[in-house]
Amino acid sequence: MLDSLRRLPPNVQGALWLVSGGFIFTSTSVMIRLLSAQIESVQTAFFRAAIGLLLLLPYILTGRVKPWTSPRIAGHFWRTFMGTTSMVLGFYAVAMLPLADATAIAFSQPLFSVVVAALVAKEKVRWRRWSATIVGFIGVLVMVRPGEGSLQLGALVALSNAACVAISIYLVKRLSDSEAPLMILTQFALFSTLFLAPPALWVWRWPDLWGWALAVGIAVSATVGQYFWVQAFKAGEMSAVAPFEYLRLPFAVFMGWLIWSEMPVIWTYVGAAIVIASALYIAHREHQLARQRRRAAVAAVKAPEAGPSQSNPPGS
Repeated sequence: MLDSLRRLPPNVQGALWLVSGGFIFTSTSVMIRLLSAQIESVQTAFFRAAIGLLLLLPYILTGRVKPWTSPRIAGHFWRTFMGTTSMVLGFYAVAMLPLADATAIAFSQPLFSVVVAALVAKEKVRWRRWSATIVGFIGVLVMVRPGEGSLQLGALVALSNAACVAISIYLVKRLSDSEAPLMILTQFALFSTLFLAPPALWVWRWPDLWGWALAVGIAVSATVGQYFWVQAFKAGEMSAVAPFEYLRLPFAVFMGWLIWSEMPVIWTYVGAAIVIASALYIAHREHQLARQRRRAAVAAVKAPEAGPSQSNPPGS
């Protein structure tokens, strides 16, 4: 099957990886919601972190990754702090909101990434991306409808999760300059398990056998979904593949209707469409700017080499 997949055009491969990963992530959200009937979401997050650490333990024991040797422990600490916070907030959002609403609000993360890029990374953000970001946040307001008194705690939790994810992505990019992906994953598993153990023990309840099965399923499916997500952007171009991530919304609508008889109101669809359109435009602009930077870098390298040979002799 993998051989057949590799024979497809790269962007088609990427789209298939991402669509499959989106379905897996939606299934993870379903399991988180089901498990929330038995235990608190912070305990679910602890199970996710601890089981993830167990999956990475063979790499630690065989010496393939040595987390204690990293020179950037402080960077890993803050990345894990933001990542763990976003994970807990995301789990609570899924438990508190209809599945489609939680998924749609999570799509606001690229909007927060623009704000983080401008305010934290000091990146120059021009008017096109700022305009798309403002329009996107208008879409968020359409979804949560604060003027109608429907701004639930769950919506605020979901928005806070999106903001924390944006900051976490920025910190991961900084770490990726010198740290291998396996080191980043291992440090996250170690620190997040330590961070979550005290609050999880504070609210601890023993799940039944079905609950344990859900906990293991959450950890495994989240890990597999992340692998599919990485493979998607490794196989295809970001601008071509990224739009397929938003198929998670119809998956969430279907699963929410099938299991809990949930059906989003029309404003969820309208707001989600605005947010998705804004996020796609931002991704398109970032892809264009990245290509321009690469071309400029190549031209800067070639210029000194070409300069002497192409220069005209004096007096010619």
